[in-house]
Amino acid sequence: MPDVNLYDDEFHPSPWQSTWREFKQSHIALVGLTTLSFFVVLAILGPILTPYAPDLQNTTALLLPPAWHDNGSVLHLLGTDVLGRDMLSRIIYGIQVTFGGAVGAVLFALIIGTAFGVIAGMTSGVRSSILNHVLDTFMVIPSLLIAIIIVAILGVGLSNAVLAIGLALIPRFVHATRNFIKEEFNKDYIKTARLDGASSVQIYFKNILPNMIDVIIVQGTLAISVAILDIAALGFLNLGAQTLLPELGVMISEGLATAYIAPWNILLPGLSIFLMVISINVVGDGLRSALRNRMSQ
Repeated sequence: MPDVNLYDDEFHPSPWQSTWREFKQSHIALVGLTTLSFFVVLAILGPILTPYAPDLQNTTALLLPPAWHDNGSVLHLLGTDVLGRDMLSRIIYGIQVTFGGAVGAVLFALIIGTAFGVIAGMTSGVRSSILNHVLDTFMVIPSLLIAIIIVAILGVGLSNAVLAIGLALIPRFVHATRNFIKEEFNKDYIKTARLDGASSVQIYFKNILPNMIDVIIVQGTLAISVAILDIAALGFLNLGAQTLLPELGVMISEGLATAYIAPWNILLPGLSIFLMVISINVVGDGLRSALRNRMSQ
């Protein structure tokens, strides 16, 4: 006996379901999401997946080429560096350090920047004008330059580099949050809520915040790619992670001395950074397009 639907209710997907439906229409975005998921798994399960310790030296296998090379070995699939350390293990640990540091910096910037953005967006007058001009000034300066200045004050090291990049990324979130709140306050449903007697705090938590989560996620995703490049750049300049710590930027810097005889020491860490940044940017663009399409419906 066929099923009979007594209630002809129309299905209304949630905002997340609508965003995912629009996102998966782009095959490039799905490829980027798959690649990004791969790096996330490596960052989380890095110590379990590595065949060797990242600082384990093997003096009998110095500058060993990758396994597909004629002189390579399956014991070291991606070869070894000048000290005989396994490149596969170091790259996996490097992804964990670089990607994890970038996520930490972005979370710090997201929390602080969103809080200041809400204050800037919901205030007016002289305070709002001064804050807006200060933010516009910081938005012009590249985040890496701001991070270098902060590291020069705090001192070198991975923790200081992550903190410096987080501070440098705060204006990005303040700017995005402030602009979104300013636009929302001019819409009819906010004016209706004000006429009903709702306070600014009630309007923010009940009306603006649910719609702002998508914007924050998109901005956070794109900011991670910037943080990855900045952490790697500071490591390359010996201002971030130091030589004892396997970090992708540091690995590229160490590989410069043997670039002509062992180019894989530069190519492999650089390729990892490139793929991480590209996948994050593709996912961020896909999310932004999905949100735009969802809002236009």
